[in-house]
Amino acid sequence: MQRMPRALKTAGAALALMLTAVACGSGTVGETADPKKSGDAPAGAAIVLDTAQGKVTLAKPAAKVVTLEWTYTEELVALGVTPVGNADNKGYGTWITAKGAALPQNVTDVGTRNEPSLEKIRALQPDLIVIDNDRSKANLKQLQEIAPVVSFTYTTKPQLQTMKKNFAELARAVGKQDKAAEVTGQIDARAADLRTRLDKAGKGGLKYAVGQGFTANGTATVRMLTDDAIAPQVLNLAGLKNGWKGEPDAWGMTTVGVEGLTKVEGDSTFLYVAAEKDNPFTGALAANAVWKGLDFVRSDKAVPLDPGTWLFGGPLSALHILDETGKALKV
Repeated sequence: MQRMPRALKTAGAALALMLTAVACGSGTVGETADPKKSGDAPAGAAIVLDTAQGKVTLAKPAAKVVTLEWTYTEELVALGVTPVGNADNKGYGTWITAKGAALPQNVTDVGTRNEPSLEKIRALQPDLIVIDNDRSKANLKQLQEIAPVVSFTYTTKPQLQTMKKNFAELARAVGKQDKAAEVTGQIDARAADLRTRLDKAGKGGLKYAVGQGFTANGTATVRMLTDDAIAPQVLNLAGLKNGWKGEPDAWGMTTVGVEGLTKVEGDSTFLYVAAEKDNPFTGALAANAVWKGLDFVRSDKAVPLDPGTWLFGGPLSALHILDETGKALKV
């Protein structure tokens, strides 16, 4: 969405394309992947990767990687690998501000995630291209003519486990299995630390709802996240309880207007992400009678997270969600 640049009108259009996709392929998650046991190959042996398009074989770890989805760019950076090309550098830098996720300056921008430049990608002579399976199906064959393509499906349930599995496969593709194990392990450790701090503050098991606000067609709109989405799955590791039970789409989201927010369960703290230049919670909704009458607004429990908190990302974004939530809850 991997799956919303600050220009949320543009982001809404781009995201809508993604939301038409049906989870598939590496969508099947049978057991928790262990990056250190996920098929480490002896030196010189071929690397066989499990992807949404079936098995992909590499003769050796890839060194020149182009990625067309921000989540996998984030994951490469987390592994200490600088991609030679990335789709929409500006959007990535705007929306993904997790510690350690910054994109190095020398990465070539190869166009948008929906319409990357095949010419720019070809000129980079990559030995691997990483894509979102749903977003890049239209030009899959053309990409495969340039280099081996590794495709992943982000929305497969459970999303957190899927992210870890895909991260492990990507790590194998670039020969960084040990680093993947280290980074993935930080999620559980950081969640356990937050749980401990919440308990000490008397906030253990606190009920929350989390959403992303933006303006669509002149109307304040909120994407509320159910337990099918990765962000609540990360927060729930810390013992928090999701107070939003709306009907989820493939991404685990329920898109609502202000009236829909009346269905947030009582006594919930509302954690929200919104662009600085398009924040309906402090803008269009501030004087709205329905908004002002919501339990979490009247009790001063509508709290912002960093606008660069990417709710649909990889392991560094997961850590950022935990850190920002801790700050928001003052623990």
